[in-house]
Order: sequence, then structure tokens, then C-alpha cells
Amino acid sequence: MPSLLCLLLATLLEDGVGAQKIYQWPATKLQVEGSPLSLECSTEGTSDPNLYWYHQPLGGVLQLLSYSITVNQVEDTMPQHFSGSRSQPSHFQLSSQKILVTDSGFYFCAWSLTLN
Repeated sequence: MPSLLCLLLATLLEDGVGAQKIYQWPATKLQVEGSPLSLECSTEGTSDPNLYWYHQPLGGVLQLLSYSITVNQVEDTMPQHFSGSRSQPSHFQLSSQKILVTDSGFYFCAWSLTLN
């Protein structure tokens, strides 16, 4: 019998200083174990930021899954399971061909700027 996973995402974080925003969707997702996963993240008010996808299992510690310094340059820290893609400066996608019960938890997209 397949297990059901619960994935929770933050929907909007805003920096009041310069009105930078980050959006994630869907906000909540229930999926059957073994099904594919696709999560989306986009930013507003910042130019070509560094983007990151994190996962925090229920009761566990935060884990970096994927990050991107610029368009089409993505590093996956768990390449056998998750894959990041970034074809636009403000958009970052996280996907998995088959999710596991251990993938339940919270997913966070974050951004930072590179200072020269």
C-alpha cells in the first residue's frame, strides 16, 4: 500500500528594505510515495540572485538540496534524488522522479546576493 507524503512550503517572504520578494508554490502538497515531485520558486525585486532549495524533515535538521549561482548553473547536493533547474534569472525549480516517505517535511527556497 503506497504511503502519503505531506510537503509544506512557505508562500512569501518579503524584505521590507528594498521590497525583495520570494514566492514558492504549491503552498501545501500531498503526494503518493513513488510519484514525481515538482516545486517552483521565483523572486521579485532582485537581479540574478543566488537561489537555494532546502528540505527540513519533520523533527529533523535543515538540508541543502540544490543551489544556483546564475542561470543554467545548478549544483545538486543530493543528485541521486533531487534535481534543480534554472532557465531564468528569477525562477528556480526543484524536482524528483520518485519521492520517498522520508521526503515529507518542509521545503524552503531562499536567495542571496553576491557582493563585489
